[in-house]
Amino acid sequence: MMGGLGEVDKALIVAFAVVIAIALLSGLGLYASWYTATHPDYGMTTVKTGDVTWVCLTDHGTTIGCDTVEEYR
Repeated sequence: MMGGLGEVDKALIVAFAVVIAIALLSGLGLYASWYTATHPDYGMTTVKTGDVTWVCLTDHGTTIGCDTVEEYR
């Protein structure tokens, strides 16, 4: 062989590895952003006003709608 890798070859390999790592992390970040934006995070909360108890459906913390609990029993 020719005596192994030179300094330039080693620097190119390290630079290539860094570029690949940045591309993978960027792709993972884009996927996470897309997933949270397109997949709902539904939940339910209850609210008591006087004698009436309401159950409210939420999506990402935003209330979608409420109805009385008696209709769900």
